[in-house]
Amino acid sequence: MKLRDRLRSVGFTLAVWYALVLLAAFALFGSSIYVYLRTLLQENLRETLAAEVEWTKSMIDLEMQRAPAAAPPDSVIDLIEEIIDEHFAVDPRNYIVLLTTSDGRVLYETLNRKAKNLSSGYVPADTTLISTVSDPHYKTLLVAAQRRDPFIIQIAYSTANIDTALRHIVTVFLVLVPIALVFAFAGGLFMANLSLRPVHQISGMARRITAENLGERIPPRGVSDELGELIQTINGMIERLDASFNQMKQFSVDVAHELKTPLTILKGESELALTKTLTQEEMQEILTSFLEEIVRLSRIVDDLLTLTKADAGQLTLRREPLRLDAVLEELCEDAVALGANKEIRVDLGDHPPAAVLGDPLRIRQLFRNLIKNAVQYTDRGGIIQISSRIDGARVVTAIRDSGMGITPEQLKKIFDRFYRADEARSRLSGGSGLGLSIARRMAELQGGSIRAESSPGHGTTFFVELPLHPPAS
Repeated sequence: MKLRDRLRSVGFTLAVWYALVLLAAFALFGSSIYVYLRTLLQENLRETLAAEVEWTKSMIDLEMQRAPAAAPPDSVIDLIEEIIDEHFAVDPRNYIVLLTTSDGRVLYETLNRKAKNLSSGYVPADTTLISTVSDPHYKTLLVAAQRRDPFIIQIAYSTANIDTALRHIVTVFLVLVPIALVFAFAGGLFMANLSLRPVHQISGMARRITAENLGERIPPRGVSDELGELIQTINGMIERLDASFNQMKQFSVDVAHELKTPLTILKGESELALTKTLTQEEMQEILTSFLEEIVRLSRIVDDLLTLTKADAGQLTLRREPLRLDAVLEELCEDAVALGANKEIRVDLGDHPPAAVLGDPLRIRQLFRNLIKNAVQYTDRGGIIQISSRIDGARVVTAIRDSGMGITPEQLKKIFDRFYRADEARSRLSGGSGLGLSIARRMAELQGGSIRAESSPGHGTTFFVELPLHPPAS
C-alpha cells in the first residue's frame, strides 16, 4: 500500500481522530485543573490574609488594653513588634506587614516591604478589605487591610509562589501530553488495525466469490455485532446476485428456446423451397408460414423490448386521469371479438364509475394481456366475466374465466417470463409467454398490483388493484 493510501486509510483516520479527541480531553482537563487550582489557591490565600489581619487586630486590642489609657500608638507598637516578627517569621519573604496611623505615618513594617503603597483608597473599620495591587517588584500582591483606630493594619502576600506552581503544572502538561498523544496514536493505530482485521478477512473472502461460485457464502461470526451485520448484508447481497444470475441464465435459455422454434421452422421451410420445385399453392403456404413465424418473432422482440425498458426505467409513461369503467366497456367488446371463434360468452358485471391516474396505452395493454390470457385458456363455449369494485382508495378489477384452472405450484410461476401453464395450447395460439409478466410490470408502474386465484377445474381469476384518482377519503 502506498504512503498516501496508508495516510487515508480507515485505521489511520481512526487513530488520528482518537488522538485529536484525547488532545481535546487533555486540553479541557488541563484548563479545568488550572482554573480550579488557581481559584482555590487564591481563595485560600485570601482567607489566610483575612485571618492574619484579624489575628493582628486581636493582638493589638490586647496590648492596648494592657497599656495606659494615654499611651501613644508608638509605645503599643514597640510592645507588639517582636510578637509580629516571630509570627510572620515562618515565611518572611512573601508576607508583608505594614502598620500605619490614620494619617499615613508608618509605625511598623517588615523588612521585605519594597512596595510604597500596599492599598489604595479608603480602608473601612471592622471590615477586612482584600484587594489586588500591581507592583514592579512583586508583580502582583494580594492585600488585606482593616482600620483599627488609630491604626491601619495591612498584610500582603505575593502571588509569585502561586504563579510558579501553576507554571510548573502547565509545563508538566506541555511535556507529558505530547508523549501521551504519541503513545495514544500508536495504541489507537494498533487497536484500529486489530479491529479492522476481520473486515480485511471479510473483504478477502468476498473478493474470492465470483460469478462462477456465487453459491459460496462468508461464514457467520455467530455474534450480532457490526461485523456480524456486515457479513449478513454481504451474504444477502450475494444471494440476490446469485438469484439474479440464475434468472438471467434462465432468461437467456428461455429466449434462445423461444427463438429457436420459429427459426427452425423458417430454416426448414427455406430448405424445402430450395430443394424442390414448388407449385404456386405450395409457395403460398410457405410464404404464409414465413409470415406467421416472422410475426411471432416480432411479437417476442416487442415484448422483450417493453420489459427491458420497464426494468431499466426507460419506459415513457403519461400520467392523466382515465375513466376505468369506460375502458372496461371497450375491453369487453375486444374480448367478445377475440373469443368469437371459440364461441366464448363475455359478461360485463358491476363496474361503478371510477377514475385512475396513469398511462392510457399501458393500462389498456395490461387488461388486454389478461383478456387474451383468459380467452387462450378458456374452452369453447366458456364464459369470461369482467367486473370492478371500489375498495377504499383503490379500484379492484376482476377478470374471471371458466378455463381449466391451474395448480398452486403453477400459480407461483405464472408471472415469470416465458412460463406457460400449458405449453401446447400457448404455442398454438402464438403466445410469447411474456403477457402476464408485462401485465404485472404495467400494474406496478401505475402504482398498482396484480394477483391471481385459481384451482384446477374451476377457472382462474386475476385481480388488478389501481389507486383511485382523486384518492377516496
